[in-house]
Amino acid sequence: MKKIKGFCLVFLLTNLILLEAFAQRQVIFDMPNKALAIGREIEIFEDKTASLTFEEVSKRTDIDAYFRRSLQTNPNFGVTSSVIWARITLQNKTSQNLYLEIAEATIDSIAFYKIDAEKKVSFLKSGTYVPIRQRDVETNFYLLDLNLAPQETSTFYLRFQSSLPLLFPLRVAPLKVYFEDNHPKDIMQGIYIGIMLVMAIFNFFIFFTVRTKVYLYYVIYVLSFASFFAYNKGFINEFIWTDAVWFNRFGPISISIGISFGLLFANSFLNVEKYLPISTKIAKILIALVLILVTSYWLGLGRTGIVLLNGVAFVIVVYVLVIATYIWMKGSEEALFFLFAWSIMLISAMIFIMQLSNILPSDSFSRNALQVGSALEVVLLSFALAHRINKDRKEKEKYQAEVILQLQANDQMRNRIARDLHDDIGSTLSSIGILSQVVETQIDKTDFSLKKLVGRISESSQKVQRSLSDIVWTTKQTEESLDSVMVKMKEFTAEMLEPQNIDYTFRVSDISSIHFSPLKQYNIYLIFKEAVNNSVKYAQASNIEIAIFFTEEYFTIIVKDNGIGFDEANVKQGNGLNNMQERAIAMNGKIQILTKPQKGTLIELKVPLNSK
Repeated sequence: MKKIKGFCLVFLLTNLILLEAFAQRQVIFDMPNKALAIGREIEIFEDKTASLTFEEVSKRTDIDAYFRRSLQTNPNFGVTSSVIWARITLQNKTSQNLYLEIAEATIDSIAFYKIDAEKKVSFLKSGTYVPIRQRDVETNFYLLDLNLAPQETSTFYLRFQSSLPLLFPLRVAPLKVYFEDNHPKDIMQGIYIGIMLVMAIFNFFIFFTVRTKVYLYYVIYVLSFASFFAYNKGFINEFIWTDAVWFNRFGPISISIGISFGLLFANSFLNVEKYLPISTKIAKILIALVLILVTSYWLGLGRTGIVLLNGVAFVIVVYVLVIATYIWMKGSEEALFFLFAWSIMLISAMIFIMQLSNILPSDSFSRNALQVGSALEVVLLSFALAHRINKDRKEKEKYQAEVILQLQANDQMRNRIARDLHDDIGSTLSSIGILSQVVETQIDKTDFSLKKLVGRISESSQKVQRSLSDIVWTTKQTEESLDSVMVKMKEFTAEMLEPQNIDYTFRVSDISSIHFSPLKQYNIYLIFKEAVNNSVKYAQASNIEIAIFFTEEYFTIIVKDNGIGFDEANVKQGNGLNNMQERAIAMNGKIQILTKPQKGTLIELKVPLNSK
């Protein structure tokens, strides 16, 4: 009999223990002015098949046995394909209506079930794919009305599913508590986004001024971080695309942009082409891998794509740290600034990724580590860029000083060459001309062939002397106005035509507003000389008309004579005409020759005014 009584006692105790194990916990809320974190109060069940319905989860005793008390303040399952069920029985001991806060904005699907004391079930759907206007309260996080009257007790079930890392911090409180509690947090988020935007705008203006790609890379890198956290904290859903739920898979895109342009910025800032050229090819491979993974995520690879993308992001952060260390050891001063800033970024990224992967607990520190790290990094890198600007300015000033000294030396050399040409070679040619004339007067008048040869020597020396004078003028010419070249053209015309008793007119419109480079002026002058010289030498003209003017598009020179002309089809062009054509083409201009036998010749040069 004693054995039977003992067996009954053991059986009774065992059943009491099992009943206690399977009994649902009841949480009493009695704090009207404070939020209660219920992460450790809820019971969790992981549906790895992702196929169980609410009726099965809430009524099947075999499933009920798998519910376990949560061990995390903020339940975190990382990237998972499972559906996570959470349940809690809550009694309202206050006189206020209670709300459940799910402080994570990027959960794809949230199903909320309430079982009241009369076993009546109510249902609410939420998540990133539910427009914010359809929520109980339009905030960046999820606030679900528990509809729990004072002294009422109800059981609640929550079904979570997401393609991104799944974590769901849970709190219960009256509505006013959330606004009082979250207001300072929203201010901090605003300060963070404000810092990022200020840094981006400031560096964009620098890029707009200096046109250096490193600043553009930095701007996009900073904006990608700002947009990621604006999305991650729910502000983009709340303020920008409240109804565009199709764009709620934006997070991985902003991260991918940040990773890619962060790598491009690092390569550009560290000047890897100088210190480590192979890094450029490695960067292209890593960026291509990032693009493939984010595309695969959008095309359906989903959670696997996110896991791989997180892994590649971590590899890139470490890789940039390695190349920055290498380049610093090679003697780059800028690399030290970068290394310090990127080390902070690496530490914060490691904490954030480990929190997403459920390696570290999800708390206020780990969830906000990347924000703090990225803000510090952005500020430090801005100082590094400012240091680079200062260094570039000093190098530019030094280079400009060297260029000025070189230009001064070149100017002195040019003046010396011009002086030597004029004083030495010019005087020698002048002497040859004078001596040729003396010899020509002393030769017997009957020796025509010798006298003709000496005359050619004299003529050639004068021609070379005129050419030398032109070269000296060109060497010394620095002005872009046409005043001096007009003077030389008039002088040449008079020297060529007046000794030959050829009548001429020289009409020039007001060309003071036209400016050409010294080289272009020289080409114009040589074309003009060749045109006038041909009229004197071959045309047998008695009258030459010269007109110089300009229109809206062209500067124009016309040389027209009344000579014998020629048949273009039967005349082989010599070096003179070919040179004129080549010089006109070099100025993007065009030259036209109109002539007929016994009808004279017209040569027209047009030079566009849109370039110097």
